[in-house]
Amino acid sequence: MKSRNTLRYLPAAVLAAFAVAPVAQADKPIALDRIYFSAGAYQADSDADARINGANGLIGSDVNFEDDFGLTKDRIVGRARFGFLVGDSQGIEVDGYRFHRDASRSLNRTINYDGSTFDINANVKGELDLDFASVAWRWWIPAGDNDVWGIGLGGAYYRAAGKLSGDARLNDNETQYVTLSDSASAWAPLLELGWRHAFSENSRLYADISGVYKSNGSISGHIYNASLGFEYYPWRNIGFGVEYGAQRIKIEADKSSFDGELNVRLSGPSVFLKARY
Repeated sequence: MKSRNTLRYLPAAVLAAFAVAPVAQADKPIALDRIYFSAGAYQADSDADARINGANGLIGSDVNFEDDFGLTKDRIVGRARFGFLVGDSQGIEVDGYRFHRDASRSLNRTINYDGSTFDINANVKGELDLDFASVAWRWWIPAGDNDVWGIGLGGAYYRAAGKLSGDARLNDNETQYVTLSDSASAWAPLLELGWRHAFSENSRLYADISGVYKSNGSISGHIYNASLGFEYYPWRNIGFGVEYGAQRIKIEADKSSFDGELNVRLSGPSVFLKARY
């Protein structure tokens, strides 16, 4: 009788074992966090140059913000990231930063824009803003107990705005104060690749590369990013991170009133304050 009762409950026990087994295997990898947020400062070695061409095919001058305006190449850029897992091996990550440069000085050169010539030694002020934000869905693939590899697909938004103002020579040496400004923005597809290695629950090494590419429309260009970092959590939910990153940004505008090109190269170390749950 006891044997028959055991056999009667055996199928249910087997089904329960199979139901539990996948859950146990699908536990979150040690290299990932359920929810995480990081905010920090990026000390970027920057090199930014722009060109705005006027209407009717008039070619403008290339302006380098570091060389022409005497700006130092070191620039602090704020950056923030936020992400969370959906299940144990997929999730969403949001990333964003803003790059800003501005300076005023007397230029020892000429700058041409749409038939206007900025005089040599004229007092000129230049401003450049670049906003970037991305959101991506990531799939993580465990590789052993302490490593995961990931791929992400999503979208990126970028906006570039420039302004140039100062004394300009117009219409046969007539001097006037001129302000030239414009902005352009676009959404583009994003591809990300990532790797995480956990030394323990409190420390890990990671690497990420990503690319944004848009080849049509009035705004086109590409943004490439690569980073290598280390995280350490002296407390369960609060920690610190150090990272070395490099960005290459190229944006081309082809609008009805003007066309132009912006190139920005950033590279350098970052420090982050990190929170996880």
